[in-house]
Amino acid sequence: MGEESVFIMPFSRLSVAARFLLVLLIGFIFQAGISVISLLDLKRSMMQERTSEVKHLLDTGYSTLVYFHNQASNGRMTDEEARHAARDAVRAMHYDGNNYYFIWDLDGNGIAHGGNVKYEGKNFFTGPDAKTNPVVAYMVHRLINVARSPDKEGTTTYRIPKAGQTIPLDKLSYSRLFEPWGWSIGTGVYIDDIDETFRMQAIRLLWIFLGMFTLATGVTYFIWHDLLLAMRRLAVRIESITKGELDSEIPDLDRHDEVGVMARALLVLRDTSKEVSELKLDHLTGLPTRKLLMDRIRQTKIRSARSGMYNSLLLIDLDKFKPLNDTHGHNAGDQMLKEVAKRLIASVRVSDTVARLGGDEFIVLLADINENEAVALEVSKKIAGKIVDTLNQNYHLGHITHHGTASIGATLFKGNSLAADDLLKQADIAMYKSKIMGSNTCQFFETDMKATGHEQITLEKELRNGIAQKQFLFHYQSQAGGNGQLLGCEALLRWQHPSRGLLAPSEFLPLAEKTGLIAPLGQLALDMACGQLALWASHPELAALSVAVNVSSIQFRRPEFVEQVLAVLQRTGAEPHRLKLELSEHLLANNVPCVIEKMSVLKLQGVRFALDDFGRSYSSLSHLNQLPLNELKIERAFVHDVLTNNNDAAMAKMIVALAKILGLHVIAVGVETEAQKEFLSEAGCVEYQGYLHSHPLPVDEFELQVLKTKLG
Repeated sequence: MGEESVFIMPFSRLSVAARFLLVLLIGFIFQAGISVISLLDLKRSMMQERTSEVKHLLDTGYSTLVYFHNQASNGRMTDEEARHAARDAVRAMHYDGNNYYFIWDLDGNGIAHGGNVKYEGKNFFTGPDAKTNPVVAYMVHRLINVARSPDKEGTTTYRIPKAGQTIPLDKLSYSRLFEPWGWSIGTGVYIDDIDETFRMQAIRLLWIFLGMFTLATGVTYFIWHDLLLAMRRLAVRIESITKGELDSEIPDLDRHDEVGVMARALLVLRDTSKEVSELKLDHLTGLPTRKLLMDRIRQTKIRSARSGMYNSLLLIDLDKFKPLNDTHGHNAGDQMLKEVAKRLIASVRVSDTVARLGGDEFIVLLADINENEAVALEVSKKIAGKIVDTLNQNYHLGHITHHGTASIGATLFKGNSLAADDLLKQADIAMYKSKIMGSNTCQFFETDMKATGHEQITLEKELRNGIAQKQFLFHYQSQAGGNGQLLGCEALLRWQHPSRGLLAPSEFLPLAEKTGLIAPLGQLALDMACGQLALWASHPELAALSVAVNVSSIQFRRPEFVEQVLAVLQRTGAEPHRLKLELSEHLLANNVPCVIEKMSVLKLQGVRFALDDFGRSYSSLSHLNQLPLNELKIERAFVHDVLTNNNDAAMAKMIVALAKILGLHVIAVGVETEAQKEFLSEAGCVEYQGYLHSHPLPVDEFELQVLKTKLG
């Protein structure tokens, strides 16, 4: 008997059912481990959900303190009146029956307690009440420790009986320090139901396991020996395929039972794996990647050299894709890329190739179009136009709707004269030209575009240098009241290029966004605006001016943004209430609490905020009443067609009404005619900005305009 027989013999003594049962036992043990982890994840998830719930509830109580503090800051109440009113309001706030809010100061004194007013005015640190009621004293100590922590807010758990009961139960509280008054406000919910849910789920899972184990044990004894051997043969082939051995034969293809089905499915898997390995398909969109595209281009060139047929290469770059990713996250970006892939495939012939180069760039190869160059060019333009129209539509990405556009660069080629890389470079140069032309267009490569590729690199270097050397200036467009009185202005950035002259924002902002230079450029703009405010403050006729500055979402989301704004105000000496920061609605689609927190900090210092181009999307409506805004700006698209489009007219009126309800100023952007102004005035909007009153002007011309106009 050889060594191999000795090795196999112990296993041959086991029955097929026993061996299969062994596999099942291992599987059940593994599944049990996963289930335990899942149960723990369930409990953790429930705790996170409960924490999020109680934090959201706390925001309501906290906003009450902010409101009354603002009343005192604005002089509508004395500080004592505001504190008293806030205490009464918080005490009266209840939710879900018996849940309430409470306030303690940092010395352990009860300020307000919605559950037991007897705690108010008592000290649970050093006073006699701390000894007579140690449970409450322990709770207060925990809450005050949270308020004194670096974060000044957070959760704490403790055990305390429900009202009217004596048995202590777990309770989760969330508290936050309200620094202006030195109060710790909190609220809490009992979490004893989470343990009960966890216990019931564990029992349910145990019964499921027992049932499955019993059933599996019975079924195992009916498994045929032949079936197990066949599955082992297939398992060997699966293992070889996962190792990349894609040429091995697949057994049992002629069987007509489930083993045959698995064998044929494995054959498809092997062939597909071989194809994917050879063709390198993009894992997200399923489209060919650059490697396969280059091979297709080479094949097309060889075929074209023989047939004399013209071909076209279209390079498609999605406009403003990065802001979508930054604002809504990569899941939304991935959904859009997959939808773009579907639309591109539907826009071309079956014989054409749609590929993804990476990021937000796609390629369409139109092969064998026509022998006539003019006809081939016309067909290519028609297909490119169809693609532009197809991509220039709304994309429904989960809970958001995004309007997308694309810039296309194209090149026509025939034969084998140019390398595939050179054709891609030509398409890239044409695509950049399309970006410069305003995006959402298609440009075909021309000989005089050859320098454009180098021009783009040069322009980026010049932009970096321009920011460093402060080559930028503002043109100011006035914001006027209904009678034409000047209320303030918006600072619109221009680049005083040393060799190209004065450049408009459309000539450098797309590049700034694409390269990430928008953040330092925005910081420079903020410095310039505050510096100008400081200069005007020394001139009696100009001191009342306020300046609005656009802030990009990338700049605002930087962790140091608040500190940078405050530092600029302090360094320049500009009055904070003269500075108005204009934010985009896109900023409100993600992490709104962080946005509100930053705005609140700056507003407490006097900085004002406007929501720019309001009405473009609905992302801000659900948060509008929480935002510390001063002003809404009506989107210029609504203003442009307000006299001819009933929907735009209704939208403009709705925005004005909403602003009035929220106590906000509202200003219409892009007002060019008296008729538009009159319509908006009748709707209740008495502030406007546009060519009707003034074009953007250099600072000296703007100052002259101010001196000729009576300030509102």
